[in-house]
Order: sequence, then C-alpha cells, then structure tokens
Amino acid sequence: MMTKIERVGATLAGKPVDRPPFSIWYHFGTQHASAERTAQVHLEFFEAYDLDLLKVMNDYDYPMPGGVEVMATPSDLKWLEPLDIVRTSMGEQLKVIELLAKALRGKALFVDTVFNAWNTLRRNLAKETMPQLMANHPEALSEALQIVNDNLIRYALASLDRGAAGIFFSVPATAESVTLEQYERFMRPFDLAFLQAIQGRGEFHILHAHGEKLYFDRLLDYPVHALSWADLNGGPTIAEARQRTSLSLMAGLDHVNFPYLSVRKIREQIKSALAQAGDTKFILAPGCSVPTYSFPPLIRAARDAAQ
Repeated sequence: MMTKIERVGATLAGKPVDRPPFSIWYHFGTQHASAERTAQVHLEFFEAYDLDLLKVMNDYDYPMPGGVEVMATPSDLKWLEPLDIVRTSMGEQLKVIELLAKALRGKALFVDTVFNAWNTLRRNLAKETMPQLMANHPEALSEALQIVNDNLIRYALASLDRGAAGIFFSVPATAESVTLEQYERFMRPFDLAFLQAIQGRGEFHILHAHGEKLYFDRLLDYPVHALSWADLNGGPTIAEARQRTSLSLMAGLDHVNFPYLSVRKIREQIKSALAQAGDTKFILAPGCSVPTYSFPPLIRAARDAAQ
C-alpha cells in the first residue's frame, strides 16, 4: 500500500496508484481564533477522515487600510500599499502553515489557499462597489490589483517557505462574477503573474476554477499541476475535461447538495467520477467547500468509496 505522499506524488506524475487520493474541506469558522487553534482544527479534521491531502482553509482577512470603511473611488484605492505580511492577519495564517508543516512532515502534503487578487479585493475591500470600480475606474482598479497581487505573491512565497506543498489558487473566472472582457482585463493578467512568480516553488499548485459558468478554456494554460472545479455543478464533466487538458483533475463530489445526499448517491457519484477519470491523474474531491454541517457518516462514506 502506498503512503499518502507517495499516492499524491504518483497521481501528479501520471504513474499508477493503488487508489485515487481523497480530500474534502469546509470552512471551520476559526477566522477569529489563534493560529494554534486553527491548526489543531485542521489536524483533527485530517485525522478524523483519513485524508490523503489536506487543503488548508485561509479565512483570515486581508487588511483594510486604517480608517477606511469601503473602497469605492480611485482615491480610496490609493490607500493600498505593500504590506509587511507577517504583521497582518495574514501572518497568523503563516503561523498555521508552520504548525501544520511540523505536524504533517513525512505524513502528508498540504496546500494553502489563496484567493486571486480580484477576489481578494472584492471580498475584503471593495465589496459591493466592485462592479462600479470595473465599469467607471478601470485604470485605478488595475493599479490596486497590482498592489494586492504583489502582496499575495509575497504571502504565497512565505507560505511555501514555511512548508506548504503548493497553493490552492481560487479564481472566480465565471459569468456569475465578471464578463469575459472583465476577466481578461482584471483577472487573467494578475493570475498569470501570480502563478509565474511561484512557479518552481512548491510541488503541487492547484487552480480552483470557482463558479458554474466558467470561462473554462481560458484557464487551461495556467501553469499549475492540477485543476479543481465543480464538475457536477456547472461542468464540464470529468470526461470532457480529460479531453481538454493533461493536468491532474480534482473533482467528483457534488459540494452543493452533499449534506442532503444518501450514501448510495454519493457512491454513485464516485463510481461515475472514477470511470470518467481513468487510472491516474485524478484526485477525488468536492467541487468546492462542502457545507460545514455535512455529517461525518457521509464524509466517511465518500472516503471509503474512494478506497
């Protein structure tokens, strides 16, 4: 029987495996907690479900400049500046990475989550003003995205230095978030710059294509090792993706309806996923975070079906 590290390594290399690696994740709600508590929750989750790969949640905030409540104008955006990462809440996440690296060394690989610059700025800073910034202040927004992206690159390199095997890079390249033209201007150039900056650092970078109406084909040249997306919630199917990319694929479970599915239905999803994926270069995983209230018997059933 392969070890967890051997299994994931062989999968990425396209070599035979004893079974496909399995991973699953949800938001723990520890964004208020210390690094020690957050790391412990991750380790408890990893052990409880015997995961092959740990996807580390990153729910600490990207800091809003002092005295600013919302970023709605070019003058607001000018408050953004290069960050001393370890002195922000992002530094708490780096402590989590250090603790996990120590605990999982020689046992399993783990990847750290980074939301791309567009989504970081929207989620943490611009909020509801993002559509107006894209429409009315594209130059100022692009300058702001460059600053955020540079900070994220510094963060990602620090995370890799501390022991993360790779970055789980979340990109909402989907019509639910942006038009294709907006994606091409405000996401893609910064995404590629981020990935090129970490290329060669880390062994397992994952592109998480987030959304149901993806600009899927525009993502296939991203320099990563694996592609994560919701094959059962928007698609394309695993079989279709296998025809369109040589990347390792990470999919198979319906993350939206997971808590409401029977064990039988989950086994059916996994059987279908494995039939489509083939013998290697596939990791069984949800299309995105499953709901936090997903009950343990369902997660264990998914793990057992993979094994």
